[in-house]
Amino acid sequence: MTSRLLSIYCRVVFFTSWALQLLIIFIIKDINSTHARLGLAATMVSPLFVTIGFIIKNKSLRRKILWKPNKNIFNTSFLAILIPTVTAFVVLLITKNMHYGQSGWFDFSVRSVTISGGPFLLGLGQQTWVFFTLNILITAIAYSLLTGLIAIGEEFAWRGLLQGILIDRFGMIKGITILGFLWAMWHLPIQLAGYNFPENPILGSFVISPIMLISVSLFYAWLTLKSNSFIPAAIAHGAYNTIEEGIISNINLEVPMLYLILVKLMVTVMTGILFIYLIHRNSALKINKTN
Repeated sequence: MTSRLLSIYCRVVFFTSWALQLLIIFIIKDINSTHARLGLAATMVSPLFVTIGFIIKNKSLRRKILWKPNKNIFNTSFLAILIPTVTAFVVLLITKNMHYGQSGWFDFSVRSVTISGGPFLLGLGQQTWVFFTLNILITAIAYSLLTGLIAIGEEFAWRGLLQGILIDRFGMIKGITILGFLWAMWHLPIQLAGYNFPENPILGSFVISPIMLISVSLFYAWLTLKSNSFIPAAIAHGAYNTIEEGIISNINLEVPMLYLILVKLMVTVMTGILFIYLIHRNSALKINKTN
């Protein structure tokens, strides 16, 4: 993709998304309503249609899309679900131990866990740790796969096409970092309106969101590079939007929300650092194999 075509592509993706977000903000107004969430789902799908339009007009781009099913997708898809799920409980554990708040869904004891709310597929109530773990895992898999279908709208563009182009142009880590920053700015209108960061929209939009999504992009990039497909990244995106966000958003806080956001940011950055190491390690192994 030439620099000019890349610039046009990014501008069309941003224009389409920002226009949809502004319509939600000014017409629906309540950005947390059901109608707004449906509008945001449409926004998530918009990069897919823009990308399809570009690859129809530019046939050479079709070969760059990482989409073909292969055996590596299954292994990486399990990690795509597991890591956001574990991240959610790590954030919950830190928040609880720091006395920032308590889970609105879970009451933990040495022998069991009581689930008082949430869409858990094996039911609520008191459960052994083994049954609770199975309940969380089955729920995480189901919702990650379901919302992963919507996340394909973004990931077909971000990891399917744009990641490889940016890595080729700027190098591995720099290319992934640029993609993470672009991804954060793609959310800008709705976040400035108070979505995700209602108490600190400016700090959240221009500082926290870029750092967080760059870190998440390192995880998604590893999934994509390991599987040679954007599909695990779409599943991880679904896990992030459902099981992880659901558990974290249902923490009853005794402090300002910023405390929880910073805990989540810290855990996400540490996860991103882990995947920088894994990306470098995989790159080194590939180089050694070719020598």
